This record gives sequence, C-alpha cells and structure tokens, in this order.
Amino acid sequence: MIPYILLMSGLILILCEFYLPGAILGILGAIALLAAVFLYASQTSSLFSILLFIGGVILAAVLTIRFAIWRIIRAKPDKSIYSNANQEGFQASAFDKSTIGKTGRVLTDLKPGGFIRIDGKQHAAISISGYIAKGEDAIVVGGQEQSLMVKKSHL
Repeated sequence: MIPYILLMSGLILILCEFYLPGAILGILGAIALLAAVFLYASQTSSLFSILLFIGGVILAAVLTIRFAIWRIIRAKPDKSIYSNANQEGFQASAFDKSTIGKTGRVLTDLKPGGFIRIDGKQHAAISISGYIAKGEDAIVVGGQEQSLMVKKSHL
C-alpha cells in the first residue's frame, strides 16, 4: 500500500512542478517515485511483478508530464504561462540609434565594455578599437543589442 501512496505523491509533485517551477518539487517527485520502486521491490519476490511495476511507474510519469504540457498549452490565454503568439522580430533591448555619430566621454575604462556619457545620458558601450581609458572621448559607430559600439576619438 505504501509504494502506491509514494507513487501517487511523486506524480502529484511532478505535476505541481509545471505550475510552481524551481526544480524542488520535481526532484522530490522523482525521489518519491524511486522510493516507491525500491519499496515495492523489497516487498515483492517476483521479478516479473517488479518489472511490471517499474514499467507502470515510467508510463505513469510520462503520462503525467504529457498531461501537464497538454493542460498548459490548452489553458485559456489569460490563465496560461504558455504563449503561442508569433515571436518573429521580437527584440528584448535595443541601443539608442540617435547616438550614432555622436562623441561622448568614457565614464569607465572600456576594456572592451563599460559606460559612456552622451548628451548627459549614460549608455552601455563596447569599444571596437581596443582599450579606451576613463575620461577619453569616443565616437559611436553603431550598436548591438543594448550596447553602443564605440571607437577612440582622435580629436
């Protein structure tokens, strides 16, 4: 009876892992499943019965995981953690395009990354011309993600 209780507890913990991520519930669920298998094996002398139980545990775990994924995908959009919206063209962050061609003062040593001040605003910057010391001037030549690409100014 206890192996079946451990089996059900493990499956419920694995199911909960999909809704409360963090790996702890999934790990506890897997431990409960393994404990159920070992406890069942210690109480049974038939090798066929043990193998059948192990197969049932594996099948139950796979079906639980498939059910959880199915529920997440088919949940109402306002209650789901799953997004099937088109993500094409999505960009998490972008550099300020208006700074291209402007000269700014380096706030931290660029070796190659650091910060630069342009028009009173601080920006993340990456030097494409090697090391640029704090206090020197640099020209913005482009950008990549949220960082400005700069080179040493020869004024």
